[in-house]
Amino acid sequence: MLGRAGYAAKGTVYLVIGALAARAALGQGGATTDSRGALGAIGDGPFGSVALVLIGVGLLGYTAWRLVAAVTDAEGKGDEPTSLVVRCAQAGRGIVYGALGVQALRFLGEREATESTATRHWTARLLELPFGRVIVGAVAVGVLGYAAYQLYRAASDKVRKHLDLGEAGSTQGRWIVRLGRFGIAARAVVFAMIGVFLLRAATQSDSGEAGGIAQSLRALASGSHGRLVLGAVSFGLVAYGVYQIATARYRHMRAVG
Repeated sequence: MLGRAGYAAKGTVYLVIGALAARAALGQGGATTDSRGALGAIGDGPFGSVALVLIGVGLLGYTAWRLVAAVTDAEGKGDEPTSLVVRCAQAGRGIVYGALGVQALRFLGEREATESTATRHWTARLLELPFGRVIVGAVAVGVLGYAAYQLYRAASDKVRKHLDLGEAGSTQGRWIVRLGRFGIAARAVVFAMIGVFLLRAATQSDSGEAGGIAQSLRALASGSHGRLVLGAVSFGLVAYGVYQIATARYRHMRAVG
């Protein structure tokens, strides 16, 4: 139950990010924003406080499920060294979304810094450490590697892994897979841009070069055929949001404990 609520909350956040960016690409207002900006937009909407509570609790529930699943190996990854790395990475993803869940609840009373500002802040902190440039460079390579894996995942049959699409019916199931492929690929492009920004920050020893989702979307929009590229990626993020909501409904989830 916790995991399903978390997937639904993740999907909602990406839907808002993608929808706002799509409006900007179509010249209908909107803006390129990040996950925290999306929370602000949700909070300013109808029943905003209730929505933020649901999203915050959902993301914290997702964190709890990810951590317990990683410890108990509820998804059957195994105890091999590579499997342990995967389980730790999944726990780390849960912690990241848990921080976003805390942010959603804090938005009830105040507005905080954007994701891009937070990325630059932590990059600056890392650069101050011994071998800071090496550390930031390693993080950049990790993010780029994750983006590459997501592209592979979008092209492979892993999109439907863990999903029980029999209940969805053949037509709906095919559309869930198509949206998943499109959405995961679009998200991979965004993460690749974040990795490039971090790599530039490491090579130039300048935290100002780092950035999050919003800066990545703005960079895509400023390039050749920017509006078309931004439109494709933004609609892809909407597709990813739909895919996450479908995952909340159809994902196989083994009991943890």
